[in-house]
Amino acid sequence: MIDKIINEIKVWDNWQNNYKNFVPLFIEEAKIKNNWTEWDNKVFQEFFEKNRDQCVASLQQGYYSHDEKLKIKNNWSELAQMLSKISYQQDTLDLETYDKIRNWLRQFTTQNRKASANRLIASLQPKLLCTIVNEDRIKVLMQRINKNDSSASLVISNNWFENSNRVLNYFKNKLPNKDYYEIITYPWQTYDILNNQNNSQNSTPIYNNNDMSETQDETDFLEILQYKKQIILQGPPGTGKTKLAKEIAAEMLGLSHTEKLENNEQFKLIQFHPSYTYEDFVRGIVAESKGEKIEYKDINKTLGLFAEEALKNYLDSKKESSELSKEIQLKKYFDQFVESIEDELEKNHSVILTDSVSIINVEEDAFRYKGENGWAALGNRMTFKDILQAYNDSNTTRQEIKHNTKLSGLARQHSSYFIRVVNKFIAFLAKQNKIIEKHEIEKVTLKNYILIIDEINRANLSSVLGELIYALEYRGESVNSIYAVENSVLSNKNHLILPPNLFIIGTMNTADRSVGHIDYAIRRRFAFIDVLPKNLSTDDTIKFDSELFISIKNLFTTDDYKTRSVYLSNEFEPKDVALGHSYFIDKSDEGGSMAIRLEYEIKPILLEYIKDGILIGEDIKEKINSLQASI
Repeated sequence: MIDKIINEIKVWDNWQNNYKNFVPLFIEEAKIKNNWTEWDNKVFQEFFEKNRDQCVASLQQGYYSHDEKLKIKNNWSELAQMLSKISYQQDTLDLETYDKIRNWLRQFTTQNRKASANRLIASLQPKLLCTIVNEDRIKVLMQRINKNDSSASLVISNNWFENSNRVLNYFKNKLPNKDYYEIITYPWQTYDILNNQNNSQNSTPIYNNNDMSETQDETDFLEILQYKKQIILQGPPGTGKTKLAKEIAAEMLGLSHTEKLENNEQFKLIQFHPSYTYEDFVRGIVAESKGEKIEYKDINKTLGLFAEEALKNYLDSKKESSELSKEIQLKKYFDQFVESIEDELEKNHSVILTDSVSIINVEEDAFRYKGENGWAALGNRMTFKDILQAYNDSNTTRQEIKHNTKLSGLARQHSSYFIRVVNKFIAFLAKQNKIIEKHEIEKVTLKNYILIIDEINRANLSSVLGELIYALEYRGESVNSIYAVENSVLSNKNHLILPPNLFIIGTMNTADRSVGHIDYAIRRRFAFIDVLPKNLSTDDTIKFDSELFISIKNLFTTDDYKTRSVYLSNEFEPKDVALGHSYFIDKSDEGGSMAIRLEYEIKPILLEYIKDGILIGEDIKEKINSLQASI
């Protein structure tokens, strides 16, 4: 079938001729031009500025915005070195440099514009990469080729460059008498025909039929998340809400596949349950054993910790490189100072501060100090954060520490002891000849941090979020917590901030009425996105029982989940309770044929719906029992 399609293709001459004319010019310009202003204006316009009707691929949606283009062009000299390298390598698939280019471009964009970056690179690699720059569509083409060509065994990976190279080589083998400039339209035209996008192969298509934009749904979700900072994907069971949440997270983090989310420090997934509390999610108290004594300590929990990581990155990204250099050196020298205190403790069992007060232990983030008489059994904690803050503020006397509002209450109250440690650190630097100088280092890149909360409505959100309900709307502003965390990145230990680079994606099962109601104050702060069941019969990667899907869909709705069927109670909306598409995917390889899934997964839910008054009608039970799998 594929051979017949390829042999009957009427080449889109307009696209092919533009590609032939411009791509050699792209390569020559990219080899030697260090700045975009040095390029021939017409050539650069075609290479970078145009989104639609471009000679490699038209991107009508999802191409770089005006502001993103400006940022990229302002830093073009950095990009130029990488473009030059691949332009000189016309026979080498340089995956490492391709990834470097994509990652470099990503720092200037609000979302991961994969197709745009792929097009930029493919424009300079005509012998190595095909013109289908949309990552999902090239996978679909490879699936269709494998299905319709018994001799084909294309390996489909999560790397677009590998897939693109395999597709181009496949067509080179099919068309041995054509050069790579003549082949460029064939992959897309084959995809177009296999997906029945053109009514006739013999019609003359307009030039922008090679539109390879990212899907609109995906683009919309990303834009909504960028705007609101927190969204909830809501829908009935089995619609793939968690899977979609992970896909959005991967996009936001610039990852090629959701598998790469695992162990990524910028990603976290948790699941709420009815007993989940503020103390589980934001901040709480832990009991720590200190010898024979128990000490209670306020600490950050899941969101508190994750928000601090995101905030630190956000704050560091605003700093000049020289300031960061100073901080890095200071931390290095302070760590050495802490080691010297530990050495002294090992020798003498204490480090004397005054006649009656000594440091007795070193903890992860603080010195433990204690007086001889009248003190708490465990003494007090002198946090490293307070010492470094006093040093940075050039405090050298007890009075300066006493009046420094950036320090903790304990530091100001016990300024006599704290100043002695500050001065010890200053003396350590002088003795070791440690000079803290400003050096130019690479600036910190602003990163996105994504938190997925699965089953977000199963907990009492008002109780779990507490004061953070305000912080959700007013990003970057501090709110007061009842818990004071000593090693917080903020000077006020009670303060919490949700920074602008922290995004929250919740998922919600709309069919479950047993869980908590989301009140209007919280609802106003989230964008709610419906995730509805869909017929997956065109997906060649799975076996989908479309007949059973349609039969069960008709129990709930007469159209696309807007109008109730006669079997659905007036108290429910079709989009909230219909069964999702994942129930209709055959899993025979795992022992779950559609017949088994129907009998033990689908029918029990539908019968439960009858008990709950969701599905009604005299013959509804008979209709459910008569359902049969078609695959």
